[in-house]
Amino acid sequence: MTDVSRHKQQLREYFDGDGFQRWSAIYGEAEVSRVRRTIRVGHNRMLARAEAWLLEWVSATGRDPHTLNALDAGCGTGVFSTMLAQHGFRVTAVDIAPQMTAATAERVRAAGVAQRVTCLTGDIDAVAGVFDVVACFDVLIHYPQPAFDQLIAHLADCTRGLLLFTYAPYEPLLAAMHWVGGFFPRANRRTEIQMIREADVRRAVGANSLHVGRIEPIRSGFYHVNLVEAVHVEG
Repeated sequence: MTDVSRHKQQLREYFDGDGFQRWSAIYGEAEVSRVRRTIRVGHNRMLARAEAWLLEWVSATGRDPHTLNALDAGCGTGVFSTMLAQHGFRVTAVDIAPQMTAATAERVRAAGVAQRVTCLTGDIDAVAGVFDVVACFDVLIHYPQPAFDQLIAHLADCTRGLLLFTYAPYEPLLAAMHWVGGFFPRANRRTEIQMIREADVRRAVGANSLHVGRIEPIRSGFYHVNLVEAVHVEG
């Protein structure tokens, strides 16, 4: 088994086991610890910003969302997939963990948009097809280079319009926070975060027929990501 395959297997086991309970609580409305509340606030802030950028792109291109399809790569419990479907997109929601995919299916059913969402379990780099919009939130933060570069290349191949994704920026303070976090009680620990430098992100995006529009830091306690807007470049 290669290092990347082993890494994926570890993530699959985590997010289909203990990680599912922890992250479904964070993504939901249940009472959680102070540390997890900061992550929830940051995650919600990130999704709100991503939604705003998405709608700006739709408006700028003069497109009707009901004619567009979207890929939610690493859909988690389906929060963004549901939002996409509510705006009219046809959505393919993919997650590496079966419990996450099942949670997404239940969320879109409860929201009344299940007919617009196809839920699949599998690796995001195995997804076939081309989409008008691709979203990949809080997934790439788990992959070191060169796996990060490989996944960006695949997501770019899937994108004919807009790619939105998050990554964990390399910052000395953030590195120190994660080091300190290793001493927290086990119940509060997360999977290991792989920090990437912005120059490497821009290089990976630019090498795959995409242009970086905006990069916005989202900070809330232990939730530190950069949200990236990348647009497909024709020709």
